[in-house]
Amino acid sequence: MKHNILLAFGFAKRDFKEKYVGMGLGQLWFILHPIIMIAIYSIIFSELMKLKGNIHDNPYSYSVYVVSGILAWTAFSTVINRQHNIFTTRAGFIKKINVPAYTYQLSIIITEFLIFCISMSLGVLFLVIIDYPLSWNFLWLLPIMVLQVIFSFGLGVIFSLFSPFIKDLKVVVPIALQLWFWMTPIIYMKEITASKYPWILTYNPFYQYVHLYQDIFVYSKAPSLDSLVSITIISFLTIVLAAYLYRKMVSTIKDII
Repeated sequence: MKHNILLAFGFAKRDFKEKYVGMGLGQLWFILHPIIMIAIYSIIFSELMKLKGNIHDNPYSYSVYVVSGILAWTAFSTVINRQHNIFTTRAGFIKKINVPAYTYQLSIIITEFLIFCISMSLGVLFLVIIDYPLSWNFLWLLPIMVLQVIFSFGLGVIFSLFSPFIKDLKVVVPIALQLWFWMTPIIYMKEITASKYPWILTYNPFYQYVHLYQDIFVYSKAPSLDSLVSITIISFLTIVLAAYLYRKMVSTIKDII
């Protein structure tokens, strides 16, 4: 087990180095990509549209709201998109090299968590630049990020286990993620949904995470105990189910890929 985890870190290191290989700016894109994304949403929502959302006395208040959700969603969706077809993209390695398939999946999560940390750090730096209020409650970001990554990892593994049997999942998962994005109050305010379609918030597991980021970024508000318990349960139920299905299905998958 320890050997496989070390292998996962080795694969993650190679993945991190090769992600933008061949490009002129190389690994600098790990920093430039979130900076460009933050800049785009800041310009669109604070300068061009002049939206404040009545959430804070700051011209960038709505941008802060959007950026916090976008950074979290990007990390979440990227993990699932990279995980769900891993038995297809890594079929050659899984067949030829005597390494458990979960090693490759762990390497993805290690890489993406590091990128997530970089993105969130730049998000906080954005707040410093625009002179937005900060507090010690921002330290809550890290445990919430860890729980989100566990959730996305478990969900990605579950999708990956069914992908070899249901080929359409290769197309369905990205479409479902697009629908999921628009059913989550990231671009729009949660009050819009809460008043007419409260069930969307109640039964949307990602909303349980994203509203915590929004509360921390916009209001410097610490998460409630109920919210922390809720996302902990969601994360660990998902990863336990993923582990159970993996043990039941992985040997069959190796025979058919």
